[in-house]
Amino acid sequence: MKYRFLFLIFLLSGFLINRSGFSQTLIGAQIDNRAGIKGLTLNPANVINPRLKAEIHLFSASAYVGNDYIGLNLGDLNQVNDFRSFQENSNINSKPDNNFVGNLDIFRPGFQFNIDPKNSLALTTRFRTFFNLNNVGGEFFESIVAEDESSSYEVLMRDLSGILHVWGELGLTYGRVLLENSNYSLKGAATFKYLAGAGGVIGSSNLLGAIYLETPNSLTTRGNLDYGYSNGFESGEVDLGDFQSGFGMDIGFIFELQDQTKNAYSDGYKFKAGVSIMDIGGIKYPQFGRWNYDLDKTVDLDGIEETTIREFLEQNYVSAVNERDTRLAIPTSLQIFADYALSNRFYISAHGSYSLRKHQEVPVSQIVNSIVITPRMETGWFSLYSPISYRQFEGGISWGVGLRLGPVTIGSASILTNLLSKNSRSTDAYFGVQIPIYKKGSRINQP
Repeated sequence: MKYRFLFLIFLLSGFLINRSGFSQTLIGAQIDNRAGIKGLTLNPANVINPRLKAEIHLFSASAYVGNDYIGLNLGDLNQVNDFRSFQENSNINSKPDNNFVGNLDIFRPGFQFNIDPKNSLALTTRFRTFFNLNNVGGEFFESIVAEDESSSYEVLMRDLSGILHVWGELGLTYGRVLLENSNYSLKGAATFKYLAGAGGVIGSSNLLGAIYLETPNSLTTRGNLDYGYSNGFESGEVDLGDFQSGFGMDIGFIFELQDQTKNAYSDGYKFKAGVSIMDIGGIKYPQFGRWNYDLDKTVDLDGIEETTIREFLEQNYVSAVNERDTRLAIPTSLQIFADYALSNRFYISAHGSYSLRKHQEVPVSQIVNSIVITPRMETGWFSLYSPISYRQFEGGISWGVGLRLGPVTIGSASILTNLLSKNSRSTDAYFGVQIPIYKKGSRINQP
């Protein structure tokens, strides 16, 4: 009963344990000059693309999970059949404030096209799921998944928070060349989003402590718990037929320094840099159920059967109930990148992502802060890139590889690390299919 109680106190942990929550999107693929709609996840000004006449986007998906609690040797997963063997084949970094993050990002059909050399449009449809669990004690996590319930334990967590949020987006992007001459150009664009919220579940506690004693079979808790969910999330189910409306926005600018060498192409550049603020906005859910529980109590666990979180908390703790409109914010971030052309086919880029949301702003989703260096080879129908990244909470470098072959893009920003390392703390993958209509550049200075 003791691990069931702790498991249910933070329902979000269930999504982590089952690895069903999937934070960054398309790492490495975004920077490709022929990425099309995928490039809009980095900066909406990528809609102005001299190397693409148009693109019909069919489908793409990106998933990511990361943490600072456990490192895995993926080659030993076949030896894992319970939590004890899981621990034996893992590197545990248990702290009072471990963090777990993840997302699932699916692009559905959309298109982009250049109206003329200075104006471009795109229409995108997107489904997103974000998961954040911050400042959860490592010992707490072990207690809720361990099969051995006999030993006593003690946990204490401060500033604990978590959120799972599911929503869809319909985006309209407009971009324009703001300044242009033979030496440089400046582009600007914005994406206006209609947000369709499917719902979410949230939890937070300023202080949450628990002491389980094997003899007597009792659980002493201290602190408080704020817990809430929108309609349809009480049982973990999502009602896709009952969306709540919201609005969001991306805005970005890209500066290009034109290539002045003798091998320059009309669609090329020597240096490109961009800045954008992504995912401004949120969704308001009416009559969002909110419960505040006073956990200062000792509970005798003898005779208590497994039950739901609501039933156990209602039977044993005093709560204040409040249904009120609650706004769940989407993961606003600052994105900065720079891309240097070694030649018309070889490039090296640097990309930084910084969350403008803090988990103390409960309820809010967050990206993980990261820095990515990506060397790549790029031609009209083929690109190969190998991102090297440092991402928040992971405590190490991730190395991956991806490619674009005509209409297909596939890759992972961590696959090489996961194959080589015995201490992998993240995994991600992406796949996409689109119909590109390329525009071929020509030599500016013909021999």
